[in-house]
Amino acid sequence: MSEPVLLLDGMPPVGAVVLERSVVEWSCELPATATAQLVIDGVTLEPFLRPGEHIWRWRWSVPSIAGEYTVRFTATWPDRQFEWCDVVQVAPSLLDAQQYVSLLADLAAIAPALAHALHGGRFGAGSVGYGVSDPAAFAALLTGSATRRLLTTIERLARRPRRQRLQAGGWHELGALRERPDPARWRPAASAAPLPNTGWPDRVWVVTPQTDPLDRGLVVAASLLDRLINLGRWVVLRDVPHATRATLVMVLGRMRALRIRLDVPARLPPSPSAWTPQSADERVLTAYRRLLRRQLGVGWTPELLSIPVRDVARLYELWCTARVTLSLLRLGGSEVLTQTLLAADSTLQITTEHPLLALALPNNTTITLRYQPRYTPDSTPFRSLDDRVRVPDLAIEIAAPNRSPNLIILDAKYRSEAGELPAYVLDEGYSYLAGLGREYGERAVSVLALLFPGHNAPITYASGLTVLPLLPGASCDHLDSWLRHNVLDRIT
Repeated sequence: MSEPVLLLDGMPPVGAVVLERSVVEWSCELPATATAQLVIDGVTLEPFLRPGEHIWRWRWSVPSIAGEYTVRFTATWPDRQFEWCDVVQVAPSLLDAQQYVSLLADLAAIAPALAHALHGGRFGAGSVGYGVSDPAAFAALLTGSATRRLLTTIERLARRPRRQRLQAGGWHELGALRERPDPARWRPAASAAPLPNTGWPDRVWVVTPQTDPLDRGLVVAASLLDRLINLGRWVVLRDVPHATRATLVMVLGRMRALRIRLDVPARLPPSPSAWTPQSADERVLTAYRRLLRRQLGVGWTPELLSIPVRDVARLYELWCTARVTLSLLRLGGSEVLTQTLLAADSTLQITTEHPLLALALPNNTTITLRYQPRYTPDSTPFRSLDDRVRVPDLAIEIAAPNRSPNLIILDAKYRSEAGELPAYVLDEGYSYLAGLGREYGERAVSVLALLFPGHNAPITYASGLTVLPLLPGASCDHLDSWLRHNVLDRIT
């Protein structure tokens, strides 16, 4: 018996974005013996059926508050029950919801290209472009028997009793303990003093078995689910057959529901690379990790792909960061020295703690890309020239032999009026040109690009400021040529 498929306005709801204050229709075809229930954000919707149909329908008046709304769908037969959980994004009506979806889709699409370039690849081999993944192959993997076996295995792991390990539970007066503790199960407290005529400490830390908060098997399972959910989002946005898409929607719903059930921290520690499975179920996880590694699946961290639609400006900023990184990796003759984009579990991330990328060129020049660096009045080699802390979106630091270090700034601005940047946004750009310099006071920024969603040609002013339109789905040639001209000119 096939599983029911819930539709939103006739389409699978995975990755759906609806506008606030709109009215949408949920629907699901069920046999006459089944009943259904749809709950959104804790509110049960009233169903209706049209005469002669077996399609359950619900009308949902979308709230006027943007954000993520939990959707729970339950179908019940006399002998079984099916449940599906997901979230739907509600977009502010003032924002372009389609652009939000395009940004997410392009992030998912360029992830393999970035991973390929970070591993040393710059160009494609033969007729296949670099970093190109096959959506049909990934769709077959996600809907195939290997993934079904994995999900069944993770369900068993989620139901098993949690593993325990010995942990110190706080200090106690040794004489106040009701039972005499095993000396192998306690440790002297730092402030302990010896008891008279015994030499035993008067205060001890009692070590007791407690639930392991970082059960390695569950951490690996959660990490696998996160990667598969991101991969599934990318495949759903590709051109795949309708039947395959419908099956994939249900598989993703099962994955999300299972991920919620796993009792692990919201922010996972790094998935252990050297890990010895201790049961048959954990050996299934290991085998699937190897399979996924052979499939060359790569995606972004879940935090990046779950940005609420109301934060579309931040999503645009991160998308620009990914695009600038890919353009820098295409610079001829460069070699990756260090990078923090590709994590140990082959997921991509954008962090502020360390430089995203450091490239070396044949003439001993180093190019360093930073995301949201903090330039303070006393930082080196670049600093703020006044008493303010300046935090541009992207900074490219160039260190060449026998030359003063140079700084190139790129700032993403989602605000635009009729395809043009407002004047006050240009003023913010000029503050970087005038307010950032080297440690002895001279200015260090000679060129700056303001990236914004538009379709016009770039405009470069005599001051060195460039207004550079950049949108997903459009050519990035202007960005590539601007970076090539301004970066390479400063090292030759």
